Amino acid sequence: MATGTLARIATVPICPALMLRTPCLALLTALALGALSGCATLAGDSTQKVSIQTVDEEGRVVDGMSCRAGNSSADYVGVTPMFDMQVRRSSSALVVECRRDGMPLTRGVIVSRAVNMQPAQLLLPGGSSMMVIDHLTGYMYAYPRWVRLQVGTDMVFDRRDENGRGPTPGLITRQFDDFVRYASTATSRPR
Repeated sequence: MATGTLARIATVPICPALMLRTPCLALLTALALGALSGCATLAGDSTQKVSIQTVDEEGRVVDGMSCRAGNSSADYVGVTPMFDMQVRRSSSALVVECRRDGMPLTRGVIVSRAVNMQPAQLLLPGGSSMMVIDHLTGYMYAYPRWVRLQVGTDMVFDRRDENGRGPTPGLITRQFDDFVRYASTATSRPR
């Protein structure tokens, strides 16, 4: 056979129906494996609901505090109580600061943790790359659903401490006094 003849034979498809079916079958298989893996990039949400309340030392609700919250993805503002605020998922902490005239400042650091992470995902084709994508986008992380900031304190809330439907218990890391009402303007304590 001549070289030109061989080239013509190689360009003629042997089975056109099979050639169309193979890419579709590969695509459907990849989508099915991705959906079965529980990967948030394919099946999860980029946001979650977080409720923020402010309370006094006795645990009584203090409404009307202006709050600013932010993580590495976005900033949010609102007035307490802020129920079911849509927050973009992120591996970084959500920092909340609330103020109201005549009241001490309250601040909270809300720590996110990885959720729905299955070791079996690593065994699936593309599983490790999906987990890396979920980590980088923040989709695999979640914050506590409900926190109660105590007025006059600096607190830390961790997703690991969340229990059931109630508020997540927080750890008080610092007690503010009357001189620290607005942390952004306070530089030193008067003598």
